[in-house]
Amino acid sequence: MMRFKLFLFCVVCALLLPVGAMSAPKSKSSSGIECEWKLLGEEEGIKTYSSCKENSPITQFRSVAILDFPIEVLLEVLADVPSYPKWMPDVIETTVLKEFHNGIERGNFYVHVIYDSQWPVEDRDVVLETIPKTDWNKGVSIVTLRKLHNYAFPEKKNLIRMRELDSAFKFEYIERNKTMVTFTTFVDIGGLISPKLARLQAEPVPYETLEGLTRIAKDKKYFEAAAKEYY
Repeated sequence: MMRFKLFLFCVVCALLLPVGAMSAPKSKSSSGIECEWKLLGEEEGIKTYSSCKENSPITQFRSVAILDFPIEVLLEVLADVPSYPKWMPDVIETTVLKEFHNGIERGNFYVHVIYDSQWPVEDRDVVLETIPKTDWNKGVSIVTLRKLHNYAFPEKKNLIRMRELDSAFKFEYIERNKTMVTFTTFVDIGGLISPKLARLQAEPVPYETLEGLTRIAKDKKYFEAAAKEYY
């Protein structure tokens, strides 16, 4: 029996849950406004949402889509850190600083990432940790990408260190070759930049991230890697 076979009840519940039900309880922004996810639009099956962030003037974003790939294949893409510049928006360079081996749970890294912040804003960098957590019985996997605040890594000339980065990919089993993907991201790029300009730069990122993930996951090497690691 496939490990991904779920009770029909669980699948139906996952399909019927609104996006808001998957988010944290409502909170208030730094200006006292109640935060909730609002739909910005839909393009090619990818829905994009925005929300204020508790105790921050910066907007956070979310994209949701059903992709025609098994969860294992998508996990292999995220474990392929050197490929990030090929599909993640604005990523110029990625360097694995440390890899952790946790049995079957692959993809736990410390990574240095350089971003193209687009003129006239100076490029940024960050040291982050990728943390995968999978519950095969429930058919759910979450890969978190979060800034390491206490990791000693020298700042580079002509780069501004990001103040905060907190993103997550949530993969939910729909059927064998269909996965609901929810990508949530909050980024404070630091430096002297207004929240309005930060929003303009960040708003396309959720859609472009899932579009890029869809594109690169078609590479047969990820199917071959998934078959080797999980079967």
